[in-house]
Amino acid sequence: MPVTDPPTPVPDLGTYMAEDTTEGTPRLGRVTAWDGSLLHLQPPGGGTAWTASPAGVRRPDERERALIRILTRPVTAMEPPPAPRTWPEPPVVLSVDPVPPAVPAPGCAPCALAADWERRHRHQEDHSAAADCRVEIRNHPHVTPKLTLPDARP
Repeated sequence: MPVTDPPTPVPDLGTYMAEDTTEGTPRLGRVTAWDGSLLHLQPPGGGTAWTASPAGVRRPDERERALIRILTRPVTAMEPPPAPRTWPEPPVVLSVDPVPPAVPAPGCAPCALAADWERRHRHQEDHSAAADCRVEIRNHPHVTPKLTLPDARP
């Protein structure tokens, strides 16, 4: 009597199997059907199905099972944002009073020059340049000036 190889066990329908390829990356798939000689497998997460012989597939290892879990996990919707609030904190009330003019340090020529330029910028409504002059005066005395002013008076 001739000795025959025992038949290859056929995996249950719905189980995930791995088929080694010549590229080195195994194909992972869920068994969807068996027609008597070939298994029909579909990739995790969907895609084009393929066929393989039962002898050409194996159980996936731990790394491959982790990949299958990632690919088959349903994506849940994000929770809706909380209802918008009218004011997250009390509103900020800005003053309508104009900013007072700069007061130069007594006897300081650079501060007096900065005060002159600050008045000119306020008159021209260049509030940014006027604020720079006020900061220069406030930071007196200076080792090195933070703002370079022209030597000529406006």
